[in-house]
Amino acid sequence: MFKDLRRVLGLLRPYRRRFAALVASVAAAQIIETAVFAILIASLMHALGLGSMPAAQTGLSKGMVVTLVAGAAPSARFTNALLLCTALLIGYFLKCACLYAATYLGHYVSQRVVVDLRQRVFDRLVLLPLSFHDVWRTGELMSRITQDVQLVQLLVGGQLIEAVAAPVTIVVGMAVMLKWSWQLTLVCAVFGPPLAILITRAGRRMRVATRLLQAKIADLNARLQERLSSMRVIQSFAREQYEVEHFAAVNQATFGAYMRAARLHALLPPLVEFVGALAVIPMTAFAAYLILLRHSLDAAILIGFVFAGQKVGSQLTRLSRVNLAIQQALAGAGRVFELMDTEPEVRDLPGAQPLDRVQGEVAFRDVSFRYPTGEMVLAGLNLQIKPGEVVALAGPSGAGKTSLVNLIPRFYDPTNGRIELDGHDLRSLTLSSLRSQIGIVPQETVLFGGTIHDNIAYGRIGATREEVIEAANAANAHEFICALPQGYDSEAGEHGVRLSGGQRQRIAIARALLKDPRILILDEATSSLDMESQSLVQEALERLMRGRTTLVIAHRLATIRTADRILVLCDGKITEQGKHEELLTLGGTYARLHDMEYDHPDSARASTSDD
Repeated sequence: MFKDLRRVLGLLRPYRRRFAALVASVAAAQIIETAVFAILIASLMHALGLGSMPAAQTGLSKGMVVTLVAGAAPSARFTNALLLCTALLIGYFLKCACLYAATYLGHYVSQRVVVDLRQRVFDRLVLLPLSFHDVWRTGELMSRITQDVQLVQLLVGGQLIEAVAAPVTIVVGMAVMLKWSWQLTLVCAVFGPPLAILITRAGRRMRVATRLLQAKIADLNARLQERLSSMRVIQSFAREQYEVEHFAAVNQATFGAYMRAARLHALLPPLVEFVGALAVIPMTAFAAYLILLRHSLDAAILIGFVFAGQKVGSQLTRLSRVNLAIQQALAGAGRVFELMDTEPEVRDLPGAQPLDRVQGEVAFRDVSFRYPTGEMVLAGLNLQIKPGEVVALAGPSGAGKTSLVNLIPRFYDPTNGRIELDGHDLRSLTLSSLRSQIGIVPQETVLFGGTIHDNIAYGRIGATREEVIEAANAANAHEFICALPQGYDSEAGEHGVRLSGGQRQRIAIARALLKDPRILILDEATSSLDMESQSLVQEALERLMRGRTTLVIAHRLATIRTADRILVLCDGKITEQGKHEELLTLGGTYARLHDMEYDHPDSARASTSDD
């Protein structure tokens, strides 16, 4: 808990001056509301003649702006009362001014902290390798970067202020009470330790309950995100009722976790208030004894004492709520810091050097690779690819085709062995310079929400309009883009839903052309297109491949006939390699897959779809 709290406070360091001003404003407001008002109210009661003792004996005259004189004429008392009312009005004005400053500064500091924290989390997420994103669900990450960060905002903008205000009020109020009657203060203080134990234990339980609640909210968000993005599949299988029932179960579990935290929220403040109220009865009885029998307590003093005591009691109740809220916020902060503390497995090593331009020679040296939770995918693989060579990867499902190409841009690092680019170990190069030399056109094109122009320009930030149009022309995309209502400024829609599959593929090819990479990875981009779209995309791909080192993952062997070399992978090893005709002559795995494709096209496509 304290570690997370220190880290949250560390986020305030850039804004420490504003936060210090915030704390000072809160403290000033509480001092005015508690000590100054209590003294002024007691003085006003005495000026009105409610006190039975001389002012000098009550201690009210010491340090007062208005000196009260026992036995003064009514006109003098009236003048004193007016002056005290004016002082109260000034006090309220100063208090409100302090509260305004505290509220404004609280919003400023909390929003800046949230902006910084959210940026740090996103910075970390984009640096984490695909192995991390393979495990974590998008909905859960979204929950942490929104819901949990929001809890941190509430902590900085509200709970920390309350955590300053409540102790200041309690300390100042107790000091005033001690000055006026240490006996009555001692009677009230007897109930302090039970309250402290109650608040501390409830805080621990709230922290546990909140972590459970946030985990349930993350599950809910993850399921919602997954199902909303897969609505076509749900409806095609007529699973609407099934999904409704399962979402209801997750929703109900979230409700249960919320109510567990709500019980603590509902129980603790009234319980603290009740325990505080128990102190009123013995205090009242003892005050009656001091006033009526001992004549050592003034009635006006008792009114001021009760006012200060009421402020202290209300702040104890407030402190219980603040403690629960802080524990909730720290539970959320812990989940955010868990993401921030995740170290990327793939990162720039010390001394990594940038590589400005490459020829495109790729070499695998005894490379083995396994996923963290899986079996060996590649085993002792050796491969040399010449600059400008077009190499196709074929083989049954699970053979390791995608795993092999994912190692080149260092989406993953090999478990053993090394991969070289122009003789340089990939791990000796900076990730940015390595990936700037690699272009990828996936089978399922990913487009961002935004315009067609923005999606193509993503290939090279800062590209001119003319360069974007030139890339689109080369990708056979210019014609259909111009036919759209707003041309290049037309919205692509989320994931490019407003475009056909062939159009999305040509946008992706234009993006890769604009990047102008030396190494190209194609996850056979024509496998799911109609004949007309396939022809246009294939023509664009041939322009894109020209003069570049290219690796093609083959789902249909008919599309790789012209490759310079075809590698056949089985169980993570290269079992055959050569040109199309040579491999057919061998009569091995490639020939069998080729025969299946022409005899049973559907089964052949399934058998060669990637792992």
